[in-house]
Amino acid sequence: MAQNVPGRHRAPGRFNAIAELKTIAKESAQPAVKGAAIVAASGGLVASFAGTANAADGSSSAVAAPAAVGPAVGTLKAGNALSAIGFAKPALKQANVKPVVIEDIQVKTARAEKKAAAKAAAERQAATERTSRSATRVALNAPAPAPTASGIVGIAQSFFGVPYVYGGSTPSGFDCSGFTSYVYRQAGISIPRTASAQQAAATRVSNPSPGDLVFFGSPAYHVGIYVSPGRMIDAQRPGTVIGNHSIWTAPSGYGRF
Repeated sequence: MAQNVPGRHRAPGRFNAIAELKTIAKESAQPAVKGAAIVAASGGLVASFAGTANAADGSSSAVAAPAAVGPAVGTLKAGNALSAIGFAKPALKQANVKPVVIEDIQVKTARAEKKAAAKAAAERQAATERTSRSATRVALNAPAPAPTASGIVGIAQSFFGVPYVYGGSTPSGFDCSGFTSYVYRQAGISIPRTASAQQAAATRVSNPSPGDLVFFGSPAYHVGIYVSPGRMIDAQRPGTVIGNHSIWTAPSGYGRF
């Protein structure tokens, strides 16, 4: 009778996945080769974890696989081993990108207009202040205003600036008596044309009033219209104009019409 001899099996050895991964990593010189070796080893680990041990002689009798971790646990350990030897996926660094500021053309235009308006306002204010200061200086330096004129004096003042013209008796030019006769005529009073004739026809007064005549010499060689003590309006001499002048010398008398 045949005697059955049980087949011999290789004694199962204990498999260490982490040790195998470290060995593969150390033997790989290049990063690309290292990655390929780890992938291959990982695939083998999964296959060995999932399969069962068969007899070497093809017998149907099977021996239980060594107490090894399942596929999921092996894969986890392999992942931990990869992390332990420096194969963790590096964290991506966020690029330091500066934001691009796009300025709105309307905002830029509005700012420019506001700046121009502020500059114009400042210039107007400065000009106003300069004008005010100039006006103040003029007012301080201006002579005392003449008394309010009316009647003869008011009419005489309306011809300020008309030039002296010898023999003149119109607003285009006056001599002394031509001026006084024209002013009185505008007031409705007719007087002689020459200074000496006016002196002779006037009523002599010692206390003159504005509008009376001021005579120089006897017979008079010059005449003016009295305004106030020491002042008269007259046509003096060639090169001058009608104006409020000082009574430069003692008059020979005053006359009234």
